[in-house]
Amino acid sequence: MVTRWRDWLPDWQSLLKIVFYVALLYVLQVFVILPFMRYVLDSDYFARTDVIEPVNGERARSAQLACGEYIRREMGAARVEFPTGAEKIWSLGGGRYLIKASVIVTDSPGVAKKQHYACYIKYQGGDVLDSDNWALQGLDWRSEEPD
Repeated sequence: MVTRWRDWLPDWQSLLKIVFYVALLYVLQVFVILPFMRYVLDSDYFARTDVIEPVNGERARSAQLACGEYIRREMGAARVEFPTGAEKIWSLGGGRYLIKASVIVTDSPGVAKKQHYACYIKYQGGDVLDSDNWALQGLDWRSEEPD
């Protein structure tokens, strides 16, 4: 028995369903999935660069002040002094900042110790100058005798 080429083709209704589903997948990919992927890639979450440079500006200084408030709360009754000029602030994107600086802590007997700290903080929205709008993500320091 000889088979004809028409015997290999599905009926026209099945062929129409296949064409419809392929067209539907194409439309979903072009008009839904790809725009969503572009939106995610353009967001701040992927805004990192290979080399992160220190930043300056109002929000960076506010991040440093908020870290200072957290340090003051942690030190309690000790006198805390923040020397200027040696601090570095990096913006990590998405309102996250890393601050590397030093503080001079004077305890109750009057002994002053210089401590270097690294503070990882995130801006939560609202007034930039209000330290309650910043969330401390991490704080680490090491002691050093003053120069």
